[in-house]
Amino acid sequence: MKCFECHQGKLTNGIADLAGEVRGQRFKVRSEAMTCNRCGAHVLNDEQSAAYTVAISDAYRVKHGMLTSSDLRDARARLGLSHAAFARFLEVGVASVKRWEAGLIQDEANDRLIRLRTDLEAARHNVRALEQRLDRPSGKVSAGRPSRGTARPA
Repeated sequence: MKCFECHQGKLTNGIADLAGEVRGQRFKVRSEAMTCNRCGAHVLNDEQSAAYTVAISDAYRVKHGMLTSSDLRDARARLGLSHAAFARFLEVGVASVKRWEAGLIQDEANDRLIRLRTDLEAARHNVRALEQRLDRPSGKVSAGRPSRGTARPA
């Protein structure tokens, strides 16, 4: 295939270091791309572009301590859930789950939600932190006033 940039070189498949920007931050990732043997320009086909999107998004996620696309797929697989069932489990739309796995970066609130719903240690840590905040020992339920949003018996 002829190069789209210099119109003289030939594009060949290979691995390239590609730069990109995510949420105003620059990242470099290694990804499959077609590279011109003459001018060095990089071109991505649809499949390569999808893989690059996941790679650059995951670079951002790693830097910010968020679950990566593969972490999300692994959590869903570990629970044995389809995209639709996982979405119901998280109480989000199925399109969100599919987009996150395809490279759309989940917001921090959803990242915490996913961890709490899929990671036992994160859930345990949350319970311990909540118990400390409420100053209640583990396993004991207070018969006191219900918290906001809790229905009272009639």
